[in-house]
Amino acid sequence: MNSFPTCLIMKTICRTKGLILALLCCLVSGCATQRGHECSSPDLRADHVITVADDFVVDVYLNGMRVPDDKREMLAEIFGATVERVNVHVHERDWLVFHVVNDRLRWGGCYYFAATGVLDTNEFGFVSELESGSWSACDDPTQACRFIEKKGYLQWNKAQPILRVWQDGTSQMKRFAGDSWAGEPLWGMSRDTWLKVVVR
Repeated sequence: MNSFPTCLIMKTICRTKGLILALLCCLVSGCATQRGHECSSPDLRADHVITVADDFVVDVYLNGMRVPDDKREMLAEIFGATVERVNVHVHERDWLVFHVVNDRLRWGGCYYFAATGVLDTNEFGFVSELESGSWSACDDPTQACRFIEKKGYLQWNKAQPILRVWQDGTSQMKRFAGDSWAGEPLWGMSRDTWLKVVVR
C-alpha cells in the first residue's frame, strides 16, 4: 500500500527536475538570443570598425586586449595601403588603440590613417577627427603597453593632422564605410605610432 504513493512521489520529482532543466535551457537560450541582438543596445557605437591606412595597421586593441586576427578582414590593398574591417562591437566608454606604420620613403612621404565605427549604412557611432579630443597618440614604444592598457594614459597627447595626406585615403573610406563619412585622417608625431580613441 505504501509503495504506490512512493512511486508517485518519485515520478513527480523526476518530472519536476525535467521541467526545471527545460526552463533553465530556455533562460540560457533567451540570454544568448539577447546577446546576439546586441545591436539594439543603446550604448552601442559600432557593429564593426573600418580602417584605411597608408601603409598598414599592425595590431588593433579593444579595452587593452589585442583583437585576434580572425576578427580582422582585409578589404583592399592599394599599392601597399590597406583597407580593413575589424569585426568587433564597440560601446560607449570603450577604447580602441591602433598601431599604425608608414614608410616615409615611399610615394613622396605620404601617409594616412582614418577609422570609423559603423552601425549601419552611412550611420557611424564614431569617426577619426581632431576637434573633440577623443583621439590621442603615443610615439614612444616604451610607453606603448601602458597607453594600450590604460584608457586615460597620455590622453593629453592629442593626435595630429597629417601633413602629406595620401590623396586616395578618404575616397577609400567613403567607398567601404559609406558616402556620408565626414571624419578626417590623423596620426602621431612618428611614422610608427599608436593611436587611441576613447568612444563617447
